[in-house]
Amino acid sequence: MASVAPVILVKWFVIMTVSAVRLTNRALLHVAGTDAETFLQGLITFDMERLKHHASGFGALLTPQGKLLFDFFVVPVNDGFLLDTLADAGPDLMKRLSMYKLRADVSVSDITEDVTVLALLPSIDGGDLPAVPGTVVVDPRHVGLGYRAYVPNAAIGAALADSALVMDEMDSYLAKRIELGVPEAPLDYTYGEVFPHDINLDQINAVGFEKGCFVGQEVVSRMKHRGTARRRIVLVSSTDELPEPGTEITVEKKIVGTLGSVSTHVGLAAVRLDRVNDAMEEGNFIKAGSVQVTLAIPDWVSFRWV
Repeated sequence: MASVAPVILVKWFVIMTVSAVRLTNRALLHVAGTDAETFLQGLITFDMERLKHHASGFGALLTPQGKLLFDFFVVPVNDGFLLDTLADAGPDLMKRLSMYKLRADVSVSDITEDVTVLALLPSIDGGDLPAVPGTVVVDPRHVGLGYRAYVPNAAIGAALADSALVMDEMDSYLAKRIELGVPEAPLDYTYGEVFPHDINLDQINAVGFEKGCFVGQEVVSRMKHRGTARRRIVLVSSTDELPEPGTEITVEKKIVGTLGSVSTHVGLAAVRLDRVNDAMEEGNFIKAGSVQVTLAIPDWVSFRWV
């Protein structure tokens, strides 16, 4: 089993209390060996050089055609790297990495059963982040998502007994993620069907455009330089309760996107920017199923409707 005892911590908050959400929908792979960093650098979208100045990163493994096969957090530990991915994708990601390693000094092991993943959502009230055993890193996608903790199961009882950690439900993590406009598989996109730009990975330093070659690099770089990304993840809101994820977003009965994650009256959607822009300029109603909705671009991204 990989050691996750050292605490890798960057404090971006002054915190009194923290809501801890157990993320049971995650798989953890441990990538180790003398060639582990070089191996990942030449394979995934994330630039491993960023880990010299940041405690964690987010990246993806693509098809040669540039489509997203897997996405994951990349977290350095004292004997390699943790890849934190969707639970259902863990076994397939492990097989794919093993296929690529060839003669490199790299080992890939599944440690999902040994480590608990927690999302630590802070309240900005003053004080310090409670001590949590294991590896604790800032969520690299958005400062508002706080931290992710990788706690050995042998120590999880002590971690959760800390009076400053308040256990919360997955719904609170979902609501915060939607509020900030941060998408996740499988609700907001499906592996094998999207390009990194489609799900805003280029907005969170998940794609190292200057790092050199990685699988699918040519296609993704061409999309960036030609400015051809038209499908993006945006915010959705309504005065009515939103329908189920997967519901079509339409304008005048023409499909412009698909609803993703939903938390009552707010959600995320993958939409065609140009088609939505045309609808707004023409004053047409935008609907998710039969529910009239308003779409907005998250304030932290660089793209606009056109």
